[in-house]
This record gives sequence, structure tokens and C-alpha cells, in this order.
Amino acid sequence: MQNSNKNSNSKSYFLPMGIFLVFVLSITLVFFICVFRDIEKNAQKTVVSNIGHQAQNFQNIFDQHFQYVEAIAQYMGVQDDLTDERNLSLLTAMAENSSMSRMLIIDPDGTGYYPSGDQQYVGDYEFFHKALTGELSLGGPFESNIDGKQCMVLAAPIYHNGEIVGVLGASCNLSTLGDMLLEDNYSGSGCVLIANSAGEVITYNVDEKMSELITYDTNFFNQLYNVKLPKEKSRNQVMKDFTEQDNDLFQFTYRKNQYYMAYQPLELEDWMLCYMVPRSVARSSYQFILRYGFVLCAALILGMSALLLTVLLSTNRTQTELLEMGQSDLLTGMLNKKSTEEMIQQWLDSEQRIGLQAFVMIDIDHFKEVNDTYGHAVGDEILKEVSDIIRQEFREGDVIGRLGGDEFCILMKNIVSDTNATAKVKMLHQSIRTHKFKDIGDDDRVTCSIGVSYAPMHGNSFDELYHTADLALYKTKKGGRDGFNIYDSKVNY
Repeated sequence: MQNSNKNSNSKSYFLPMGIFLVFVLSITLVFFICVFRDIEKNAQKTVVSNIGHQAQNFQNIFDQHFQYVEAIAQYMGVQDDLTDERNLSLLTAMAENSSMSRMLIIDPDGTGYYPSGDQQYVGDYEFFHKALTGELSLGGPFESNIDGKQCMVLAAPIYHNGEIVGVLGASCNLSTLGDMLLEDNYSGSGCVLIANSAGEVITYNVDEKMSELITYDTNFFNQLYNVKLPKEKSRNQVMKDFTEQDNDLFQFTYRKNQYYMAYQPLELEDWMLCYMVPRSVARSSYQFILRYGFVLCAALILGMSALLLTVLLSTNRTQTELLEMGQSDLLTGMLNKKSTEEMIQQWLDSEQRIGLQAFVMIDIDHFKEVNDTYGHAVGDEILKEVSDIIRQEFREGDVIGRLGGDEFCILMKNIVSDTNATAKVKMLHQSIRTHKFKDIGDDDRVTCSIGVSYAPMHGNSFDELYHTADLALYKTKKGGRDGFNIYDSKVNY
């Protein structure tokens, strides 16, 4: 009878525990389904965001190149003789010290003069005739006879006394730009290409796994026969998107591997920027959510076991307290000081760190005076607007945080070169400098001072990089603020 009662009590325990176990497993299953769905959604969102940033960067680079060529053309128009020694020497110096691999001066009859003394007739090219009408023009692409790289010609009219007396042409290496676009995202995995509406590949960069898929000799649309597209997307639809300059994102399969394909118009000629990124690589930055999910699942199983043992053995219950550490700065939504330091240090110690890292410190100039003049509420709004500008200028994967007050910092991960970092810092400084802050007077302007240091040259820890960047920032402030400096170990600060 006693055994019967024990069995009956056990059954009475196991029934509610079994129901509760099924309930917990159901919740866990729903949780993982939601996690996988959100990871997929955020990975796709990141791909779209990255290609949007890269498209804008590419357009900015070409705009800067056009401004560069136009400025030189304006200078040359001052001379009475376009092909005099000063102009040709200037072209030689510009080609040696810029990304322009070759430059020439073209007479109105189409004869082009190189600094070396060589001549080339370009009167049959459309870019030349367009420049003669007073417009900036773009020609190519073509294979350079110097290094075999894919190049474009940027042409600007040369004015003298209000009349067009010639054209300045400069070739720009597209292959270098393609390398930059791929290396700047996803550590060089996948493929990035620029193609026109006819599917002709203008420039590209590709990793080994996709090296046979994209070449200059093959049409991009024809290569889609070699991949497995989703049911909702056909090759003809991709061709239509390129023709109509539409953007899209979808998954495809190539050699049993899944990829995201995203493309977007460049607003330059009829060019389209296209990314093909391994799905696993695009999702890798969100895998920590799954790890937390598995930890949560394990904790639930352990909790269930402890609860069952508690009921069966009439022992005291033990409770596990879960502590959540706040990571965000309440005002700007950026990482707070502690989280910023931890994430930067974790990245500097991680195996994913490759090559050069840039540490950027930003202070808003005379911020105390802004608070004193307009009040702390306006000062807080300015901090929010500055944080928005910083987010727009840097990649989603970079560590961006507010260290306190008006002090911000950024760690640019795995950058291609210090030149790219310098260009990004210049753009950030100019963006803040020219931004119209809504709550201050029209005659007032918010500027910032910036200091930059690099890992590993200037340090391999947060504290070391903070110290060296702070010295560069101090030099900026000492020099009148409203600018930036890069730490130099040879300078006595």
C-alpha cells in the first residue's frame, strides 16, 4: 500500500512536470525559430546597409577625382601655351603622387600630349567630344597599356579667357577601387563587381571560391546560368533590374554554398554595384545570439532538473539570479564607456583582427560654451546629432562609443590602409563642421577636434591607443581646434 502511494505521488509529480517540460520545450523551439528569423533579417539588413555605404563611398571617390581633374584644368587654362613645360611637369608630378596613373593634355583637334612627349589621337572618343561642350565626362573602361589594369578616363574642359581651348584627361585605376570595395567589408570574402546595364563587367574583386564565376571576359548575366537562383528570382528579372537601375537582395546557391546577392545603382553612367557574400560570413556577427540561446536552453534544462529533484527529494529550492549589464549610453544610444573599452579590447585580442586598426577620438570644440549659451537640453540634442553623424560615416561593424561628456571614440576594424582611415576622418570632420544643428543660431557652428592612432604601431591595447590618440587630440586643440592630427612617435608632445 505504501509503495502504491509512492507510485501515485510520483505520478502526480511527473504529470505536471511533464506538462511543464513540454511547455518549456515549446517556448524554446519558438525562441530559436524567432532567433534564426531575426538573424537572417539582420544579416540581410547589414548586407544592404554595407552595399549602400560602399556605393556612396564609390560615388564620393569619383566626385573627388573629378574635382581634382577640374582644378588642374583650371590652373592650366591660365597658361598661354597648354603644352608648355610647366603644365607637362605638373602632370608628371600629379601622376606620380596621386591615384591617376596617366594624364594628358588634348588639343581641340583631338591630339593628346603626354608629359613623356608621346602623342595619341583621341578625337574619336565620346568623352573628348563631351568635354569640348563644357561638361565633365567619363570614358571607358579599357585595359591600360601600362599595367594591364582596368581604367577609366576622367576628362575636364580647359578654359582660357572664357573659351574652351582643350581637354585634360586622366586615367583612374578601377581595379584598385574594386580591391578596396571587397576588402572593406566581410574581410574580403565573396565577390564585389561593378557592371553596366548590359552585364559587361567593369571591375571586380573575388575570393578563390568564386574566382571561376566572374571574369572580364564573361558577361555577368551569362554567368547566372552557373548558379542556382531562388524560385522568385530569374535571370531575366536580374537583367531587368540592371536595365531599370533597381536594387534587390536575394539568396542563391553556387557549388553547394549559399550566398546573398545584393546590387544597387551607382548613379554613375549605367553602372551597378553588386555584392555576392557567403551567407555564413554575413551571419557570423550575429552568431553570439545563438550561443546565448543555447546557454538559455541549458539553463532551463538544469533548472528543470533542479526543480524535479526538489519536488522528489523535498529539498530546498535554489534560485539562479541573472544579472544584465547595461551596455548603452542612455542619451545617444551608443556604447557606454565601459562597454566601449571592453569591446575594443576584445577585438584587439581576437583572432579576427587582421592588419591595421585605427583608433579615433573626437571632442566637440567649446562644448561648455554651447551649454552655457543655449542650455544643457540643447547641448544634449547636439550630442545626439553628432552621434548620428558618426554612425552614418562609419561601418556597422566598427566599434563606436561615447566615453563621456562630449568625448566620442571609434575603432575602425581591419582597414586597408592609413590613407583610407585619413579620408574617413576628413569626411567625418567635414560632415560635423558643415552640419546645420537645428537648435543653435545660424551664425554659430559646431566643430570638432580629432586625434588618431593606429594599432599595432602606436599600441595594442585600449589604454595604449587611448593615450596616443589623446596626445594627437591635444595637438589638434593646441593648434587651434577644428581639425585632426595623427599620432607621431617622433613628436615631443
